[in-house]
Amino acid sequence: MSSAIPAPVPPDPTGAATPVEFARRLRALMAARRRSPDSVARRSIDAGTPISRATVHNLVTARTVPRRDSLLAFLRGCGIPPREQIRWLTAFDAVYPDPRRGYAPRALTTRT
Repeated sequence: MSSAIPAPVPPDPTGAATPVEFARRLRALMAARRRSPDSVARRSIDAGTPISRATVHNLVTARTVPRRDSLLAFLRGCGIPPREQIRWLTAFDAVYPDPRRGYAPRALTTRT
């Protein structure tokens, strides 16, 4: 019996099409930067954009629809330079379109 080893997830937003995949890439980023949820939260305070450990957890697990400013604080807490932050924010906008623009991802819409 062979056990398949899943391919590693790159710490890069390119190719993330779903909230779960985006969260997996955020976890990979956090691991590549050798950060824990606590250290990301602490460093986000130092960067001037504080977020809680719980918010970090929510971002990397895709349990809730995150706010864009929470992602920015997460990226700063991971020490990501502004130029790289743009790539993450662009991917975020694709995965979590703003419902005020007239569309929303299927998984996030509610039936009436």
